[in-house]
Amino acid sequence: MRGRRNRDILAVMTQKRELRITVWQFVRIMVALEGRRPRAQIYDDWKAAWRELDTELTRLGKSDIAAYSELMMNQEVVLEIGGGKRRREVMHVLARILRDMKRQLRNAGGGAEERRSLKFELGELDDLNKSLNRDSPSLRQSG
Repeated sequence: MRGRRNRDILAVMTQKRELRITVWQFVRIMVALEGRRPRAQIYDDWKAAWRELDTELTRLGKSDIAAYSELMMNQEVVLEIGGGKRRREVMHVLARILRDMKRQLRNAGGGAEERRSLKFELGELDDLNKSLNRDSPSLRQSG
């Protein structure tokens, strides 16, 4: 079901040049982009949305954990993805996140909940990355 949902969302995104993803996916992407120098241009494109969301998540994390969880796991952000260069930036950061998460999973201790959570995130982000790549034939040829 997860893969179908991402494919449906990405079919719309391809036509409209927008990306609709869950908040936690956006958080993963933006945290990864923050750690890079020089930063990808997509970071600057999404910085205002990121700051607003980060402020709200911080506030909710301190005051209402149920609302925080609802926002992170059940709400979506809609972002303009722009052209091929920006799409490639997103695919590159997703590939890096996936590599890091696979390493984390291999090194995860005996915590079943941590492993389950990592596997879930890994599957969702992998589906997103594959869909971005699959839905961009010209990008596969050029990059």
